[in-house]
Amino acid sequence: MFFVSKFQNNSIIDAANKKIGKVKDLVASLSSDYPQITALEIKKNGNSSIVIDWRFVRVFEESSIFLGFKIDDIPVKTLKEDEVFLIKDLLDKQIVDTEDRKVIRVQDIQLSRINNTLRIMAVDISFRAVIRRLGLDFLTHRLDTSPNINLIDWKSINLISRKFTNLKLKVSQEKLSVLHPSDIAEIVSTLSPKERTAILASLDEGTAADTIGELDESQQADALSLLGKAKAGAILGEMAPDEAADVIGDLPQEKANELLRLMDEDEAAEVKELLEYPENSAGGVMTTDYISVNPELKAEDVINFLRKEEHNDDNFYYIYVTDPHHQLLGVFSLKELILAHPSQKVKTFMSAHPVTVSLLDDQKEAAAKIAKYNLTAIPVIDTFTHIKGIITVDDALDIVLPTAWKKRVPKMFK
Repeated sequence: MFFVSKFQNNSIIDAANKKIGKVKDLVASLSSDYPQITALEIKKNGNSSIVIDWRFVRVFEESSIFLGFKIDDIPVKTLKEDEVFLIKDLLDKQIVDTEDRKVIRVQDIQLSRINNTLRIMAVDISFRAVIRRLGLDFLTHRLDTSPNINLIDWKSINLISRKFTNLKLKVSQEKLSVLHPSDIAEIVSTLSPKERTAILASLDEGTAADTIGELDESQQADALSLLGKAKAGAILGEMAPDEAADVIGDLPQEKANELLRLMDEDEAAEVKELLEYPENSAGGVMTTDYISVNPELKAEDVINFLRKEEHNDDNFYYIYVTDPHHQLLGVFSLKELILAHPSQKVKTFMSAHPVTVSLLDDQKEAAAKIAKYNLTAIPVIDTFTHIKGIITVDDALDIVLPTAWKKRVPKMFK
């Protein structure tokens, strides 16, 4: 077992038994699960540096490296796109541990000799690695530190340094996208804005939209504004209209207008409408993403309609009944729909007097009604009882609970 820190500054001797310099860095190709060391950077005695291919190394140990040729006979190597320096590019960098769902820092890199190659096997994130790098291994017993090395298998991590954005896309879409958006949000919230942008840019638009929705309000607008125009517009298109309005509302006017122009025309119109309502009003927190049907439809017709259409699962518990002018006539739940006879018309099993709030009602009043009547959503109407949107229970939680407390609410209530 080798560690990168142990190679640093060790002597390099060529085939003429001449000490030509010291190890400055190692280079690895990241094209495999356990990257192979492909090159060696040498700090020559005159302080200049050269990079040579690892195939010119004859014998390697942590104490010294012996080359199979004279240094003057070895050509300088040009790095390929997938090759990186271990000390310069990886040590002290943050990585995503997708197994334990957290951000960690690389304190050292474990290498292993496999046949005649040297490969990266894991990263060491322990305090002992810091002591090792300082050359103070003898202090581990005195400091009563654990003798165990805390290693993270290389296959469990993703690079998030902005330098590796192109490469990271291939890896993090495969590993990060399997995490829940709230887990991804928890990870990226601890990163710098540049690193956060790199992660969000690598995700598909739907996952990125859900992740931004889970971030603190103070980070949402910044995260979106740092993304490219096309990516930001696509992400906004995946967000619920109320969430998109919340984010755009926190952006500078010029940037907000720019992103609105990138959105689908109908989606942008919905967002603009929501932005017109006072921030603390029911209209300001509602979403226009809801389902409505005609009262003359049969239960089986509604079920067939729902099967054919794509709907946001978060707002799918209640179905609202409206006339051709969008006047609210009633409401029924999925449970009532399933229990109804297939030939039974909607108007016969809907609740004809749904609890509602008005567009300009205070948002806290809407939250109070949701709690009082144990609802998962409440319709928002105008003065002519036309339904304009709904406020969901998770929006109500945003209103009455601080963000830190909201995150403690079980997922079944969100």
